[in-house]
Amino acid sequence: MLINDFKIAKRSLLKHKLFSFINVFGLALGVACSLFIGLWVLDELSFDRFLPNADRIYRLESTTITPDGTQMKLPAVGWPVGKVLQADYPEVEQVTYLRGWSPQLKHQETYIREAGLAADQNFLTVLGYELAQGDPATALAEPFSVILSPAAEAKYFGKGNGLGKVLMVNDTLPHRVTGVFKEVPTNGHLRFDLVQSLASLHALYPEDMVYEYASGWFDLNVANYLLLKPGTDVNAFSAKIKDLVGQRGKAMVEQTGMSSTLQLRPLTDIYLRSGMPTEDGPLGNIDSIYLFIAIGLFVLLIACLNVINLTTARATERAKEVGIKKVLGVQKKQLIQQFLTEAAIVCITATALGLGVTLVLLPQFSAFTGKSFGYGDLLGIEGLLLIVAFLATIIPLTGVYPAWVLTAYQPISVLKGRFARSARGVLLRKGLVVAQFAASVCLIICTVAAWQQVRFMQQQPLGFDQQNILTVDLSGVSSRNRSALAATLRSELLTHSQITAATAANAVPGQMGWDGQFAYGEGNAPGKGILVEHIPVDQHYTRTLNLRLLAGRDFVADSKADEAETFLINEAAVNAFGWENPPAAIGKKLSVSGINGKVVGVVRNYHQHSLHDNIRPLVLNAMPRARVVAFRYEGNNPTAAINHLKASWEKLFPGYVLDFNFLDAAFKQQYLAEQKLIDIFSLAAGMAILISCLGLLGLSVFSTIQRQKEIGVRKVLGASVASIVALLSKDFLKLVLIAILIASPIAWYAMKEWLADFAYKVDINWWVFALAGGLAVGIALLTVSFQSVKAALMNPVKSLRSE
Repeated sequence: MLINDFKIAKRSLLKHKLFSFINVFGLALGVACSLFIGLWVLDELSFDRFLPNADRIYRLESTTITPDGTQMKLPAVGWPVGKVLQADYPEVEQVTYLRGWSPQLKHQETYIREAGLAADQNFLTVLGYELAQGDPATALAEPFSVILSPAAEAKYFGKGNGLGKVLMVNDTLPHRVTGVFKEVPTNGHLRFDLVQSLASLHALYPEDMVYEYASGWFDLNVANYLLLKPGTDVNAFSAKIKDLVGQRGKAMVEQTGMSSTLQLRPLTDIYLRSGMPTEDGPLGNIDSIYLFIAIGLFVLLIACLNVINLTTARATERAKEVGIKKVLGVQKKQLIQQFLTEAAIVCITATALGLGVTLVLLPQFSAFTGKSFGYGDLLGIEGLLLIVAFLATIIPLTGVYPAWVLTAYQPISVLKGRFARSARGVLLRKGLVVAQFAASVCLIICTVAAWQQVRFMQQQPLGFDQQNILTVDLSGVSSRNRSALAATLRSELLTHSQITAATAANAVPGQMGWDGQFAYGEGNAPGKGILVEHIPVDQHYTRTLNLRLLAGRDFVADSKADEAETFLINEAAVNAFGWENPPAAIGKKLSVSGINGKVVGVVRNYHQHSLHDNIRPLVLNAMPRARVVAFRYEGNNPTAAINHLKASWEKLFPGYVLDFNFLDAAFKQQYLAEQKLIDIFSLAAGMAILISCLGLLGLSVFSTIQRQKEIGVRKVLGASVASIVALLSKDFLKLVLIAILIASPIAWYAMKEWLADFAYKVDINWWVFALAGGLAVGIALLTVSFQSVKAALMNPVKSLRSE
């Protein structure tokens, strides 16, 4: 029976080649789009699940509240927390400490920057990373020891030759290789090529590694990962440790006026659900997962609606076939089986074609997403299960309803063709067209609104002059004299006539300074700090960036007194300290990061960071802690200035890799996630429109065939080509207009929610909806008019001859 159904289905599909092509090609595009999105989603959901004890590992996070009510959430805790948990809480099996670490390694007289971590000796036990060489129990026990990834070992020593060798870190610190990892998967939120023993940092910076219970509770600069014992009630344990800081660090809480609570974050939630900045690796977003799943389902649904629409549109022909078979005694379940077989052939063919498209474009997709997808990801178990899931979804979706409709009528009604004239059949087809174009218009509106927001952020005045500024990264230059060398580099750069200003600083706009510092201002209650971002700069910072001074004075060049005891603050800081206005802040005493001094100037608010966030209180002081040098050049061609930079760099930092950027381009890098979203929206909207237009083309072809004799009669009676085109097009355009009316409020609400995450955002203007609607109408009109003009130009004799 199945063989017979297959033959009939094949014959029917080949008989109507245009409709079959539209169904197969449209569905193939939908499957390809959904496969790409499915691959990306599966990869995002897989993060950290490869670790053996992933279900028992949790990261500690803290929420600190300042006296003014400001909340600061960090994936870090104070140094005593882990020690207390390990010693006093039986639910905790082990704790490991982690910090970010990105050293320069000396190799063959050059320096290479590597991504790394600093961790204590429990790192391997808690997180479960395996070693190919070395002893896990002792690999991170001693100072100046390091574990390498296989790639790092091969780079520096050759594969299999790294254990026991010495790496020169930061020019002066020899580290012994005590282990080599097995291949580390890339789908982990921690990204590293080497792990240094935390004991090394203890030896180098004992003042920063504050374990003392009396003073370390608010030194929030270490990540703690807990391995809980099997069977632990996580909710009960989380409630138990929530107020640990207030209980054990009571003296610090009373002294500072701050409070802090602890939260547990499951390891497998860190990448997608934490939403917190981290030094250890990239972050995803669970909302993006939901969004892309919705986009994939949108596109696949539009493709499926095409198949349903064209199948039910041809009900007149198929109904006669069904009626005759019923009269001849064919049972309803056999007819349903036949139509499902036909749907299965279409779906399997489309899926195979979509799979082929995906395989061909997989390298481009990998480059687009920044991930390394291979054919194994698509043809492996998860990929094949995804394909089977698609087939299990689209075969019933495209086959069951048409089969049920076509087999539900009595033979006498079907043979008289009443289904073709039924209001239900017509309404169904119109509803499906509306649904398709509503989804397409939604995607177009979202694309335009997202583009408008990104353009707004990129063109918004930032409060500083970002044009013609180059920044030079010094963070990899390992020297206790880095600030002195930065000053020397600045002086060397200024010897070039094209370079007009230069500064050395801990951070420039677009970079993070010393964030989360507590500042204590004159007039505030004793010990009650305000959360600020503190940026050490030199005396040339404001002039290089053209920051506007609202009150007071700038730093005095080469003044040791200014370096020791003066601050510049922004308007947000004036308000946070409760000072009346910028002039009133001049001369006020201020203490931050252990430095005591007075405010000598107030600069106008400027965006140190992206427009995602409000401008926060900012404190600048002239302090030699340089991490970056920035300089301004004249003219539109920076080539000569860059060549001078390269020569100066080679002179001062031989062997170190020069890393420089244009400040305006680097600042815009903060909007890469939004730009990627626009790209995905654009691709999805284009795909949705293309598939919808394929369906519309099929329906217009079918409608033209159905009205062929009517068109012939109208032409004989003198109707013009334009009037016939308008007659055939207007019904479809009405549906598109209805789709626009439905899609607009849905898209407006979706983008309103998305824009809520931005501190500075655009209003969604009426022209966004007009543009999206105009595009949809224009594309639909072109699609329908092509077939309408063709029908209007047909010789009426051919269409009337059969009567």
